[in-house]
Amino acid sequence: MDFQHYFNPVDYEKFEFVEWTNSKLSLGALLQKNAEKLKLEKAELVIIGVEEDRNSLVPGAGKAPDEIRKHLYNLNRIGPRVKVLDLGNLKIGHTVNDSYFALRDICDYFVENKKTLIILGGSQDLTFGITKAFDGRLFNLVTLDPKFDYRKGVKTINSENYLNLIFEKQKNLYSYTALGHQNYFVDATEIDQFNNFYWDIKRLGQVRYDLTCTEPIFRDANVFSFDLNAVRYQDAPGQSFASPNGLYSEEACQLARYAGISDQLNIAGFFNLIPKNDLSGNSAKLMAHVIWHFMEGFVNRKPEDPGDDSDNFNQFIVDMSDMDMTLGFFQSRLSGRWWMEIADFEKRNGEMYLIPCDEEDYQKASHGEIPDRWWKNIRKMHKRQNK
Repeated sequence: MDFQHYFNPVDYEKFEFVEWTNSKLSLGALLQKNAEKLKLEKAELVIIGVEEDRNSLVPGAGKAPDEIRKHLYNLNRIGPRVKVLDLGNLKIGHTVNDSYFALRDICDYFVENKKTLIILGGSQDLTFGITKAFDGRLFNLVTLDPKFDYRKGVKTINSENYLNLIFEKQKNLYSYTALGHQNYFVDATEIDQFNNFYWDIKRLGQVRYDLTCTEPIFRDANVFSFDLNAVRYQDAPGQSFASPNGLYSEEACQLARYAGISDQLNIAGFFNLIPKNDLSGNSAKLMAHVIWHFMEGFVNRKPEDPGDDSDNFNQFIVDMSDMDMTLGFFQSRLSGRWWMEIADFEKRNGEMYLIPCDEEDYQKASHGEIPDRWWKNIRKMHKRQNK
């Protein structure tokens, strides 16, 4: 794939280091060196910018990628040998659909070649273009957003209803989780609709009460779509939503780190920064910090699979006598993370079908209660089989 036709490369000369930065140890210096010496085939983590916002209800996010880079490049390089490349900004298509299809081709290449892609947006409807790369592959999507970007019956796509086309067109979407919504922005009928789809939702209060509850969700995700509007306005004024409630900046960074740690996650998109609303530059700095934490999580990935390396796991069998069944759980002795076996289903190669879970699921089962996570996966599996 010839990326010269797709990207305008980064002009590193226009990005200046601030006084407090040790430029030799900065991410920008590492990226510039890698641009000269690291071949794409050897890269493990790739950054691209997409200056596309023509389907946004509030324009301006198309100017965000280089604003993010301005601050991201000043941050620490995380490690001296991180195999990361910044390919520059995608050449915008004649139409928005051209941009979606170009993004599909790029994402398909990186998914196929098992590289992780960071996308600097741009408006969040680009998530639709990302998901098109999974035609022929099952995938799980996680979004972080103050509301549901879904409008029943609407056929034209914009930044507020892009989920319509994903739900309708992407038949390989196995699981979707909406994190951080605020109930006063969401109608009860929308929640019922999502429950009917067997999608998972966690409102802002649930996420903030226990950030660790999101780790198993990210561990099972392939695509993460981050909306800056999920952060409260005081911490990120360069947005379109301007809600006084939302995530604190530190919480947004922690969630991004959980996403980065997930060895299943292929693509992370960071959207809806509007530089013209960001008079202090604080929102672009926050977005850079969020992305840095994703990268730091990526560097610290520790792939684990109870099916491949059982010696490093404790196994627990819970007898659910009331239902004449048993539930199997595995806990890593290295990281403390948990998995749950879904009985009566197995992968095509005969391996156990395991899903990420947390200790609370095990505790519920120990007290005779089937975890919600188990029920939802069973329903999704049966729904998939009956298609």
